Amino acid sequence: MAENDSNLVETLTTEELFRLVESKLHLLTEMRDLTITQTDLVAHHDMSSLMTLLSRKQGLMDALHEVQSQLKPFQAQDPESRNWANPDRRKSCQAMVAQCDAIVQNLIVMENRSLDNMIVQREMVAAQLQQNINASTLQHAYHSSDTSEFTEEGFLSVEG
Repeated sequence: MAENDSNLVETLTTEELFRLVESKLHLLTEMRDLTITQTDLVAHHDMSSLMTLLSRKQGLMDALHEVQSQLKPFQAQDPESRNWANPDRRKSCQAMVAQCDAIVQNLIVMENRSLDNMIVQREMVAAQLQQNINASTLQHAYHSSDTSEFTEEGFLSVEG
């Protein structure tokens, strides 16, 4: 009877592992979808919507952190010593772990591209601002020369 109880605990543990990996996959999939939308928002310079999206992503990151914390005890276990209810359940869990890893790699690439695009846009805005500053300075210089006084003969009078 004690052996059956031990097997039940092991099965529940592997079921908890399965549930946690399933949650992680779901969260990562949502993050991937938001990151795709993020890329579009960056491309369209929609900073207001981008900030809202980043807030939503932060919530997913917090939930993912919690799932990762709950997965920690399983990392210390030998995967071969886990007692699964059936081999298909184990294979499904392994497949989800592989999907999670692939999504994480994909997220890293997408986030780096998004960051690169943001940097390019920032540099373009900075260049435009500098052009505007230069144009304003030039306009101010011309405006200052227009206010000089002319004499009745049309010559520029420079007074002391």
